[in-house]
Amino acid sequence: MEVSEQEAAELAFWRRTLGEESDADALTTLVLKLGEAEWFLPKLRRWHAVFQEAGTALELGAGEAWTAAMVKRAFPGLEVLASDLSPDAIALAPRWKDVFGAVPDRTFACPSYDIPLADGSVGLVYTFQAAHHFGAHRRTLAGLHRVLRPGGHVLYLHEPSCPPRLHALARRRANRKRPEVPEDVLVHTELCDLAREAGFDATVRFDPDPLNRRPGQTLYYLLLQRAPFLWSRVPCTADYLFTKEMP
Repeated sequence: MEVSEQEAAELAFWRRTLGEESDADALTTLVLKLGEAEWFLPKLRRWHAVFQEAGTALELGAGEAWTAAMVKRAFPGLEVLASDLSPDAIALAPRWKDVFGAVPDRTFACPSYDIPLADGSVGLVYTFQAAHHFGAHRRTLAGLHRVLRPGGHVLYLHEPSCPPRLHALARRRANRKRPEVPEDVLVHTELCDLAREAGFDATVRFDPDPLNRRPGQTLYYLLLQRAPFLWSRVPCTADYLFTKEMP
């Protein structure tokens, strides 16, 4: 699928979902996001120093920007920006203030590869379960390199990942869950190669966390936790750290 077609599907999904949302649906969304917060909070602890030292942080592919609200609550001195492809989604960022007691300092809509920020203007760009929706990884990483200051970081957090030989199988499985919006699974070796091509140091940290999974997935990740030698060889959730080199 072409990037333009994928983006059109994402935008249509948000318009349809939000246009049909009732009060009960909004409550369901709240409950689901609070469940996902169980994944995000350990990420904030693990990467605390990266967030703390960023000065300005941008969440890319933020959806309704609920994790950006959590970041602002955890780091009130940090300037927090949030963006998403969908203007309809990012416009809902203010509703998380009653939940988390904070909202991002600024929000805007943009694709991942065309960020309307000045060169070298942010210290951190992060995503949470969003980078596997980016179809234009080479262009996205080039744009991230541009907006980051030297020594700045990119964090792709809690991303479905796999080795090249299992990509087709993993992608088919992922798209059975929500076929109306095409999803990908990141091939960790290829993504890191693209990041290095863009000028980053690149590392991947596999994270087979069984928390908040379906029964079959829970068993899979519990078994995977006992076999670190398999993490890079089978589908596994991962965090990515890309660091812009100092001049």
